[in-house]
Amino acid sequence: MSKVRLPRQDHYEIARRAGIEKLKQRLEPDRLKRLGAALAEDGTIQIASLCWSFALRQEPFSMVLLPDRRPAGSVWQILALDYLSAEPPRPPARFVSFADLPEGRGYQRAFDGRVTARLSRGVGSNVEAFVEAAERCGGSRGSESPMSYLFRFFPRFELQVMRHEGDEDFPPSCTVLFPDNALEMLSAECVVVAAEKLVASLEGKIPCD
Repeated sequence: MSKVRLPRQDHYEIARRAGIEKLKQRLEPDRLKRLGAALAEDGTIQIASLCWSFALRQEPFSMVLLPDRRPAGSVWQILALDYLSAEPPRPPARFVSFADLPEGRGYQRAFDGRVTARLSRGVGSNVEAFVEAAERCGGSRGSESPMSYLFRFFPRFELQVMRHEGDEDFPPSCTVLFPDNALEMLSAECVVVAAEKLVASLEGKIPCD
């Protein structure tokens, strides 16, 4: 008798289902409010991210981009579910590099390639393109030298991008900084993915891509 081969479950789908089940157990309106989200009477959760707004419905689960209600991509769903299942964090004291985050070292190589190098070689290589992209995505201008922008990825989870102008020896470079309470809201892997999605957004992609 031949063995039946079961299909391999996509790891994104496994993570998404786990996030859905976790959030079902954590639908306290006060906790969601302290995370900057709103729970409507019909069970719909609304949350802002960068320049967008999402609506999440529980049964059956869906997450759509407002106002046109296009479905959000699986990775964006996983990020939102992870954030919305967290305890409201303590106020951040400072912004730190990814290497300074506990548990960050195991993901440093992925962070360098998928975030820092990609941003520095791409939209961050030209100052005019960088400014236009940052403001389009809802960034708030900070310092001028080095140039910095603050992005509210989720209501209590902000990312800071620093752009250093190059010279005749070195090209322009960018880095992404995190609040020191980042791992109170997202897993280390989701912190990397959130930074990656910020870079993708700066490149012009939207959560439905």
